[in-house]
Amino acid sequence: MGRYVSVSLTLGLRIADRYVTRELLGPFFLGVGGFIVVLAGDILYTLAEFLATGQIRLGVLLALLAYKLPAILVVTFPVSTLFAILLGVGRLARDREVQAFRLAGRSLTRIFLPVLLFAAVMAGAGFATNEFFAPWANQRANALLRRAAFGEAGPLIRQQVFFRDSGDRVFYVEQVDSSRKTLRNVMIYDASRPLPRVITAREASWEPSREAFAEPSLWRLRDGVVRELDEQGFTRFETRFASLDLAVAVEEATLTGDERRPDEMTARELQSRLRLFSPGDLPPRLAMEFHRRFAVPLTSVVFALLAAPLSLHVAQGRFLSIGISIVLLFIYYAVMSIGRALGATGAVTPALAAWLPNLLFSLGGLTMWARVEGGWPRPLLPIAALRKLVR
Repeated sequence: MGRYVSVSLTLGLRIADRYVTRELLGPFFLGVGGFIVVLAGDILYTLAEFLATGQIRLGVLLALLAYKLPAILVVTFPVSTLFAILLGVGRLARDREVQAFRLAGRSLTRIFLPVLLFAAVMAGAGFATNEFFAPWANQRANALLRRAAFGEAGPLIRQQVFFRDSGDRVFYVEQVDSSRKTLRNVMIYDASRPLPRVITAREASWEPSREAFAEPSLWRLRDGVVRELDEQGFTRFETRFASLDLAVAVEEATLTGDERRPDEMTARELQSRLRLFSPGDLPPRLAMEFHRRFAVPLTSVVFALLAAPLSLHVAQGRFLSIGISIVLLFIYYAVMSIGRALGATGAVTPALAAWLPNLLFSLGGLTMWARVEGGWPRPLLPIAALRKLVR
């Protein structure tokens, strides 16, 4: 008998979980479609001048929108999750179905478990899209934009420029032949040694590392001279070499000018790029972009923590749920903009700047969750005021 009751309760829970999840799917896909249209429309508005002047053909514009779709989905998943929970769970609360679940002896935490699992799946989908599809698609989209703006998609070869690697070494290359992977008239100033060293070579070739940014490239210098300088800058030692191998933490993209933007890199590549800098010299924008690769997808779970208990207070109407969604999104992106500005100026660490909206919304969600789980509390004053306005 006890086993029969246990099996019945388990089946009942599974049916209830599927029922709650189905209530989320309709508003979620409606939100995905709506926000894709809005964000794609913003891109169309931005490129309308190029289309009108003939710089972009209609086929290229459609391809550009397709390439931008993964980046749009990454932003759309959390927003649609918030929209789905406020409407879906709000409908259950409005029809007293949440109250029926509670009268059956289930806690709100158990009732909202499929909601949190749904948000976790959306967070995983957002991270996978951001990691495996968006960088490649953004690179193609930016190439199309460069072709439309400048008439060419390929990068220019960087010549006669100075650059540094991860250590205290400065490089100068007069000419770069990217097709042959050959450098001409190379000079390297190495200040990492007790006495500075200058290496010059007529020619060099490089073999890129097998994995981007993961390990140094191998430069093979030919027909060159190594000079060591004393404290006054005079040459104290000099020797010629026919061939010299040197490990250099400079990528091929740095030499050719095909340096990828942060939105064209995966999280692993961003992390490897950050390792080239010392902790005190991390570029704030690059570091914030790395942390945002995890913070933005996880926003789906953060929104679920806040929207699930909040939906019990806005169950009186769909228009109120939509209004609350808009207000929450405005507050979230306002906090995100403030955090990004603080991180760029160095007022806070890049990690805190990227995670600040999630931390604040998680704190608010956990607070509301604790209040609702402890009973049926009176609605907060702003919610009560909104109810009076819509009645």
